[in-house]
Amino acid sequence: MTDVTAMRLRFADRLPATIAALTAPELAAALGGPTLFDLRQPGQPPLFVSVLLHGNEPSGWDALRQLRDELERASALIFVGNVDAARAGLRTLPGRPDFNRIWEGGDAPETAIAEQVVAFAKAAEPRLAIDIHNNTGRNPPYAVLARADRPTLATARAFASKALLATQPKGVQTRRFAQFCTAVTIEVGMPDEPESTARTLAFLRRLLADERTPNDNPSSLRLFETVARVTAGDGLAVVPSMQCFNFRTAPAGATLAASGELSAWASDGTRVNDDYLRVKRGATVLAKPMAIGMYTADIAAAQSDCLCYLLEPRAVDV
Repeated sequence: MTDVTAMRLRFADRLPATIAALTAPELAAALGGPTLFDLRQPGQPPLFVSVLLHGNEPSGWDALRQLRDELERASALIFVGNVDAARAGLRTLPGRPDFNRIWEGGDAPETAIAEQVVAFAKAAEPRLAIDIHNNTGRNPPYAVLARADRPTLATARAFASKALLATQPKGVQTRRFAQFCTAVTIEVGMPDEPESTARTLAFLRRLLADERTPNDNPSSLRLFETVARVTAGDGLAVVPSMQCFNFRTAPAGATLAASGELSAWASDGTRVNDDYLRVKRGATVLAKPMAIGMYTADIAAAQSDCLCYLLEPRAVDV
């Protein structure tokens, strides 16, 4: 395991010939730590792709390792993130920062790596940045955005019919990259589903084959905005059937948790339980009809990150 006190960013200017054979858990030994592959071609703004910011979300890497030939011909920057967590099959290592919460400041070694990646990428003037994630709950494929300008919306629509304009949590990669280029997170499905890798592979192939940013018509995109992030304490009992409401409206009275204390947080850090939640006989229910997103039945994921987000539809202004 990497000594975090000596953690540093590795650079490479080519993809090893053996790259296609390496699974996500094998990357720590092969790469030695977080690695930025500089595969730029002269005169071509690069496509930036990040994978494995969460170590147990391998679909992005599984797609990339099938694209070695295309990547050799294209102009790209590839960041392979938390390889130590990937070796352990974990979202993040115990006691260490989440690699998708380190992009907006902090004093951890992981944050210093993020700052190096940002500085390098910004200087390279990427045409587009794509961060690839799996879900811990059953959701349709969707994109996550930090801004709602037409290039970002068009890129989101090129991947999926649904998108989420996320105002929290802080420190995510796409929000930082959106300060200097079109940036989108794609949530490709559950890590154990072959379709997750297949849809990632198809999207990346399209982006690598065309040097332009996608120009899909975003008018048919169903766009939602986060209004609250729901976190969970000890004693949580989830309701797996609530996953069917991800990116759909759940009725008032729908049970978010059969037990355990939940907290709903606005983007400014205000606790807003009274606006959205009620407690009935120990269960936490919705106070009014609400669309939800990213509801997970994984208790560990819910307690380390969040149980779900509460969403409101947002008009697509194109």
